[in-house]
Amino acid sequence: MNKIILTKSFQFSILLLLTITFLFQNTIFSSAFAVDFIKLEREFSGKGSSQGAFSKDIHLAFKQNIYVSDTENRLIQKLSPSGEFLLQIPADPESIDNILRKPGHLAVDDMGNIYVADVTAHHIAETANPKIYIFAPCVHKFSPTGEFLDTYFVDPVNQKPGVVLLTKPMIDENGKTAWGIQSTGHDRSLRVAVNTQNQLYVLDAKQGRIHKFGVDGKRLLTFGRYGAGDGEFDRDAADIAIDARGNVFVADTGNHRIVKFNGDGKFVQSFGRKGRDNGEFVKPMVLVTLPKGEILVKDASRFRRKVGGLPEVIALSPTLTQLTESTPGQADLGNTITDATRPQYGPFAQNATGKVDTASLNRRLRLLEEAEYRRYYDDNDYDNEEKEELSEELKRADIRLTLFHNVISRVQKFDNNGRYIGRIIYETDQLSEEKHDLTFLDLDPSGYLYLRDTSDFTIAQYSVTGFTVKPSHMNGFYSTRVANFSNNYLEDYEDIDFSTDVQDELNQLELKNLFGWTYSLSERWHLTFLDELTYSEQDERYTTPAKIEDSFDFETQALENAFAVNLKYITNPNPYRYKELNLSVGRVDGTSDLTQDALFPDLNKQHRVDSGDANSTVIELNWDIWSRTNLWLRYADLNPAETSRNFIRRFYDVSGDLYEVFGSRNQARQFLGELTIKF
Repeated sequence: MNKIILTKSFQFSILLLLTITFLFQNTIFSSAFAVDFIKLEREFSGKGSSQGAFSKDIHLAFKQNIYVSDTENRLIQKLSPSGEFLLQIPADPESIDNILRKPGHLAVDDMGNIYVADVTAHHIAETANPKIYIFAPCVHKFSPTGEFLDTYFVDPVNQKPGVVLLTKPMIDENGKTAWGIQSTGHDRSLRVAVNTQNQLYVLDAKQGRIHKFGVDGKRLLTFGRYGAGDGEFDRDAADIAIDARGNVFVADTGNHRIVKFNGDGKFVQSFGRKGRDNGEFVKPMVLVTLPKGEILVKDASRFRRKVGGLPEVIALSPTLTQLTESTPGQADLGNTITDATRPQYGPFAQNATGKVDTASLNRRLRLLEEAEYRRYYDDNDYDNEEKEELSEELKRADIRLTLFHNVISRVQKFDNNGRYIGRIIYETDQLSEEKHDLTFLDLDPSGYLYLRDTSDFTIAQYSVTGFTVKPSHMNGFYSTRVANFSNNYLEDYEDIDFSTDVQDELNQLELKNLFGWTYSLSERWHLTFLDELTYSEQDERYTTPAKIEDSFDFETQALENAFAVNLKYITNPNPYRYKELNLSVGRVDGTSDLTQDALFPDLNKQHRVDSGDANSTVIELNWDIWSRTNLWLRYADLNPAETSRNFIRRFYDVSGDLYEVFGSRNQARQFLGELTIKF
């Protein structure tokens, strides 16, 4: 009997899992927007100062090969598409002839010329004895083989100061005393891009300007301004890209949008707004244009999946008292059913009354998975070793109590007119010693994604693979428990000697296996299921030496499987307009057998046989119709409804003949609906 019940429960679990998986896969594929994953192609680079190794602060550019500027090591390296070292500029970074000071963002034109943003000291013409230098942001141009060709300035640098300025004494390249002017913003960062005519565009976000230079180095035009209106962008605009038609795109980070200009600097459109939904941004950081005109945008949005501790699935396992005489009330059993199908954690969480109340809706704004999760030990600066050790201790404790903690990031794809097409998502495992500190680095025009390990500085290149169910995106946990209790009672009843009148030997055993599995199809789709299998038995020998025919042997065995699955879809991830939809299904199958036999059947053949079974199903829908309106529906098929098992009991007399059969069969179907509106 036990084997049959297990098989049915297992078949139900697999069927249910396949049905739900098919449901949300078809939901994804029926959408007009694609979700893609990434696949590791290769790893290269590492910590160092030359020959394909780099320091912490680097920037990438792509033109058949990979170009890397290294701020700390003051050099530029050229790598093959697979990451092998090819060229270094300059050959000796320690040389006094190295003009690179703080090389930053870079770009490469169709001729192979390299443009890198930097800071330099420019000698103001017609100043001598002493010479006067002005420090200013600039863009250096190098030939494909590394020869210096030109320097572009976005600030006027050849004009003598018209007012008295504070300067600093310095030594020029000839060893003579000179003076240097370091005005505010002299070391600000620039972003560069090159069009198909090899014309250079320089984004000077701090000044709210974009400068266009011709192939001969002459400035052709300046456009853009600070603001949030048409043709404007914020001072923390993070990137610039140019498509094959010459259109200019700016990652307007502070305004959470992309701004588009034509090649002559005329405003065309802007798209995107602040948010975590499709086509929305949380601080766009990097953008790249693809050969067919699509645009990839990486923003700072991070979606977290974190489960701590071992969740407790409360199955409908019969207790030893329930196997015999006790009959729980309907309300208690209803709560037990609720606990079994929606444990008090994560996607199955529910309050004590089984209702989704206003307080729960309020908490959702604080507990939603897309809200910023403050990892207190990662975001603080520590002044001494004691605080650092405390930070590490907190981290160790957090990791030990966490089953899984993944961070999902996304790259969104748009057509040339700003219409959302789809997205690429990837996960980083925060509990992995090797992979927890992978950070986004860049995108290339072929659509490859580059992540970097901030510990050893290796670079990982990923391709886009489309939808597949990947083991790397799955998380699981397994817990097993064994409990065994043995008790021996000796009792002597009212007489003048001490002798055994009753000896009661009791042994109890419980085996419990809990398996959990989670899968994030995307940053908004999340599937979780839990399965708990419990086997319990009790053996009891009740011996009465004074009246041996009344001695009995009790044997109780119970087997139960509880399965719960939850599918969550976040319909609106914006914390202030947050909405989600949860579909939960729970299934409990159980069987119990109890036998009571006389220990000495030659004296007494009286015995009792109980066989019981249970199978219950609960289906729930929890849907935020609007951000302040929640609908909760629950259907329960409870079998049995008021006891732990539906029993058939057979009683046999002292001669071993059946004299009574008692059956208890009860079942209930429930439907509950609740609508909650917050004002």
